Amino acid sequence: GEDDPPPARPAKAGADGSSAAAAPGPRVAFQVVLTSEVTPPQTNGWKATVAGILLLLLVASCVQLSLVANITKLPKETLEWLANPDNLNTDVLPPGLAGWDPSPYIASAFPVAISILGVNFLHELGHRIAAAVRGVKLGPTYFIPNLQIGSFGGITPLQSLLKNRGELWDVAAAGPIAGVSASIALLAIGLSQSHPGGLPQELLVPVPTQLFQGSLLLGSITRLALGSEALARPDVFISPLVIAGWCGLISNSLNLLPVGCLDGGRMVQSAFGMQALSLSAFFTYVGLGLGLLGSSLSLPFGLYVLICQRTAERYIQDNVSPVATQKQTATAIAVLTAVLVLVPMAPEVAQSVGVGPTPNLFM
Repeated sequence: GEDDPPPARPAKAGADGSSAAAAPGPRVAFQVVLTSEVTPPQTNGWKATVAGILLLLLVASCVQLSLVANITKLPKETLEWLANPDNLNTDVLPPGLAGWDPSPYIASAFPVAISILGVNFLHELGHRIAAAVRGVKLGPTYFIPNLQIGSFGGITPLQSLLKNRGELWDVAAAGPIAGVSASIALLAIGLSQSHPGGLPQELLVPVPTQLFQGSLLLGSITRLALGSEALARPDVFISPLVIAGWCGLISNSLNLLPVGCLDGGRMVQSAFGMQALSLSAFFTYVGLGLGLLGSSLSLPFGLYVLICQRTAERYIQDNVSPVATQKQTATAIAVLTAVLVLVPMAPEVAQSVGVGPTPNLFM
């Protein structure tokens, strides 16, 4: 009759003649939302003003870092005068500066400031080139100045809906690729200039060898490049480019940590999904909280991430389709390398490889 159910379809026969139910195909889900809900916040006048102010502060922090890194080039009596806090509140010219020639001081400080600024600008340029190629709109970059390494990097907000996770990975990875490449080049050139005959003695910068214990990977590379005899002394004379390359690699490694909308967080979210990002972010926060990542930089950087960068990206049209295996492998290598750069040398390791006369865990 009319109420009878339709006849069941015959089951398909298997290769061996047996019948088997057809396997269900993939199910595709769509969600219809308002355009305003999938459009990232746009830039207005005050945001552009803030970005400009932070850019000026970035320049100031890089100049400050370059001057402090070369402070030992000041006359001895000037350093002794500056070491007394009571003298800092006077308008008297410090002793020793009357007939002092600042040319060597400026000549060694200038490359540090310019190189660190260049690394930061190249990092952001990498993001913007990749975004332009893929038609992704980016907002102004909010640089985050830091007096120890020049900059914590920058916040580069997305201002258009991404097509898929692969597009997010491409834009996120382009910045560290450019920044790390420039930093490696600076470090390599600086280490070659630090050997006898590389640069005139007045252009080299004396730094405590204990500073090289601040990074397991970079300290080991420096030890191999300069030799055990150079790093066995309390101080070592290095090229200013070593300082710039070191700071650039630390800054880029911090941004490769897998948390929030840092470059590393965006890459992990694209390569492995939100669950992997949440898990890796938890361990990253633990490492920063315990001072295991970045040493003395861990607390200020962790607070910066919690305040400004903790939220993952959500403006992705296709947040399901996976990325290529090569991008997953590259993400894992990048995060692991960043961790090795940020983990300080344990005292036993520093003593065994011969970095510094007395081991020290922190930078």
